[in-house]
Amino acid sequence: MGLLWIEAKCDEHGFERFTIKIIKKFNMPSDEIAPRYRSRPKPGELSCLLVGRDVTAREIERYINDYFREKGLWGSIIRMRFEV
Repeated sequence: MGLLWIEAKCDEHGFERFTIKIIKKFNMPSDEIAPRYRSRPKPGELSCLLVGRDVTAREIERYINDYFREKGLWGSIIRMRFEV
């Protein structure tokens, strides 16, 4: 489906950019969002989202916002951009 580009302030590096892949799957429930996490280099961070057929971009954005608020990183996000 696309990529989500994120730019954030980082205490260690000053500025950091990273991407989260968004993959549309047809063999899962049509309204489900399933996260996939990294194993390296930083285990436990979000690497991609598997989404069902009927998931909208707004629902993905809401899920990402909730994820960063839960992790306590929402205040450091400068910009998020969807690329299809």
